[in-house]
Amino acid sequence: MYRRISLLFAILLLAGCWSRHKHEPAYTGPREATIEWLGHGCFRVTSSIGLTIVIDPFNPHANKVATVPADIVLITHEEDTSNYTDLVSGSPIIFRSSMGAGVNRASGVLIRGIQTSSENLAANAKLNVAYTWAMDGIRFCDLGAIEDAVTPSEALNIGNVDVLFMPFGVPQNFTEEKRRITIERLRPRIIVPIMGDWSSGQANVVHIRGNRFTLTASQLPTITTVYVPSIR
Repeated sequence: MYRRISLLFAILLLAGCWSRHKHEPAYTGPREATIEWLGHGCFRVTSSIGLTIVIDPFNPHANKVATVPADIVLITHEEDTSNYTDLVSGSPIIFRSSMGAGVNRASGVLIRGIQTSSENLAANAKLNVAYTWAMDGIRFCDLGAIEDAVTPSEALNIGNVDVLFMPFGVPQNFTEEKRRITIERLRPRIIVPIMGDWSSGQANVVHIRGNRFTLTASQLPTITTVYVPSIR
């Protein structure tokens, strides 16, 4: 009898736990990602549940820039304009340059690092890793300090791109023709220029008032559009 009562009690306890778990409230807000330009080539991308990725944190030197919290830090190349991790507060998981190449997972986000090739044979050619990840149904790609057009094999590794962070002006080797080829191969829906305003002469341009904007997957433009944020 005692054994039978104990078994019945255990079943009721498990049923109660399952019922509470079943009715736990889930996040029901809009699935939108927030993109914030912090200066230089540094962006912070935040998901609808508050997960934050910072790309290429820079050394502010004399500028008064407060530290920013992040869960993940992505460093595409090793310069103080892109690898100053002291800009980031908290205890983020950091992927940097060659150590970030390949497929990684952090805080539930799948991150792919693609080392980009270069035709520049100079001895001081920079190692650069482009990163791709997805948040709230939106696929992001940051090309970092890429020097040449994305190759067909690199484009295959990068895959579909909704939002492309692409350099303009720096590095100088990444010319207008190389940008055109890269866009043609990746076919992004949104381009966010890195290190400059790349809106002159472009057909579809959105000028952002301020350094922050939000995106939802269902409202992404159907044709490639340039989004140009302004610093604060």
